[in-house]
Amino acid sequence: MTDCMENFIKLFEKSVKTRWENPALSDFRVSTETYAQLAKKIELLNLTWEGAGIPKGSKIAINARSSSRWLEVFFACLAGKYVSVEMFNGFLPADVQNLVNHSDSRVLYTEPNTFAAMDFEKMPQLEAVINMENMEILASRGTFAESLATAEERFAKKYPNGFTAQDVNYDSFGMEDVCAIMYTSGSTGNPKGVMLTVKNFSYNVKYLPVVFPFKENECYTSILPFAHIFGLSCDGIVPMCMGMHTVILGMPPIPSNVMAIVQEYHPRIFLAVPLILDKFVKFTLGAEMKSEEGSRKLENYKENPEYCEELRAKVMGALGGRIESFATGGAAIPPEVESLLAFKIKMPFLTGYGMTETAPLISCGKAGNYKAKSCGEMAPGIEYRIDSPDQENIPGELQIKGDNVFAGYYKNPEATAATFTADGWFRTGDIGTIDKDQTLFLVGRCKNVLLSSNGQNIFPEEIEVILNTLPYVAESIVVQRDNCLHAIIVPKLDEATNDHLDMQTLNNVMEMNVKKLNASIPVYSAINSYELRMEPFAKTPKGSIRRFMYS
Repeated sequence: MTDCMENFIKLFEKSVKTRWENPALSDFRVSTETYAQLAKKIELLNLTWEGAGIPKGSKIAINARSSSRWLEVFFACLAGKYVSVEMFNGFLPADVQNLVNHSDSRVLYTEPNTFAAMDFEKMPQLEAVINMENMEILASRGTFAESLATAEERFAKKYPNGFTAQDVNYDSFGMEDVCAIMYTSGSTGNPKGVMLTVKNFSYNVKYLPVVFPFKENECYTSILPFAHIFGLSCDGIVPMCMGMHTVILGMPPIPSNVMAIVQEYHPRIFLAVPLILDKFVKFTLGAEMKSEEGSRKLENYKENPEYCEELRAKVMGALGGRIESFATGGAAIPPEVESLLAFKIKMPFLTGYGMTETAPLISCGKAGNYKAKSCGEMAPGIEYRIDSPDQENIPGELQIKGDNVFAGYYKNPEATAATFTADGWFRTGDIGTIDKDQTLFLVGRCKNVLLSSNGQNIFPEEIEVILNTLPYVAESIVVQRDNCLHAIIVPKLDEATNDHLDMQTLNNVMEMNVKKLNASIPVYSAINSYELRMEPFAKTPKGSIRRFMYS
């Protein structure tokens, strides 16, 4: 398949050359730059790194909130043959410091508050730490400060007749080369550096537009974090490789902020993790979903098509009126939201599944052909198998091969070896089935599977999906303690307070919830005990609960 794919860095170069005067990047309601201006910033960054004596192939770390500057640094790495290192801006400063050292990064782009809690002297390989908010030096050694200060002067000497589209020529990495290392904070342990190749991203650039209506020269609204692979590929790389105008929200993706950006730019695509999607839907349709009449009509939605169409129009209007693909991925979608969007009000809703290790595409649905609780169809060109005797009916681990599969974990051969089978298949760690239409259904993570006293496999995520729909339950996890199943429940405290529930009453409600849950699941999966947790669970960058902290 590699021969059929174009190098995504050269596709980005083509965008720069052919859309020279077109808008490229905007920070929402702050600033906009053209592809020409972006190209100059990329050139200045490379002149700075080269002038400081940083060799090609060196690591450049990014640890900051999403912004146009984030993508400037990322694409400058690609253009100059440097390896970008992505770190979630929610990591603790001590973790960032450790990852900077582990990745052998030579420059760190971060924010002042983060760097204030770090020790520059304990990162001896770093040439500089740069403030991502204004691109000024926070700390440096060697010739970096001089190189930064003289970059504009050297740029003028290099291009005495002016910098034009014809001067853009990104001597790109080869398809097999590692061009990015993304540190993912998995919910089962310490972060690992996922080495992603040009081929991995090129695969995604080729096939993501097949399932999502990315349109050349149009505007794309970006609300996902670039430090997460879903956001980097779908909200950053693909739009820029297609010459789109990418507008970056740059503020918390609460419903009012999300509505503001989509109302202003009227995108065709709305991509969000389930948490954002859930909040947006409830913000838009909360009154209807909570009212007695609305709940009754939605319960009998087949008999109330006009009401459902009214709600659909309301959501479509809130999204700017042009949405063709309303999609989510990264975690399980709450069942009530899935049912509402896909079947009751019939939004062009779909779900997908991917991993950092596949940059991220593995499967994705098609609008208008949605199957409940599915992750869509396996993406083109991917070989797949379910490690079970019957892949349609007996859950097993999904294993794949393809151009989307990463090169391994940086400086961690043991973890790399453990994630591939002896015959070379990537072990996703996710358990599910695949039907005759190549539709994927996931039930849980291999590492999360619990074993009952009589030998039955128990998938805690399946139990949690039901528990999370019950009254006053915000989120939950199911763990095993002393061979019994125990639920840790975070209640909806604001809702309970509004309804004047004291703690005793709330506990009574939870007891009833557990009884109702146990009546709806197999006996071997029954919850034996529970506890209330009064603050949210610790999360990974994509919003998954860090289960290992509570088991």
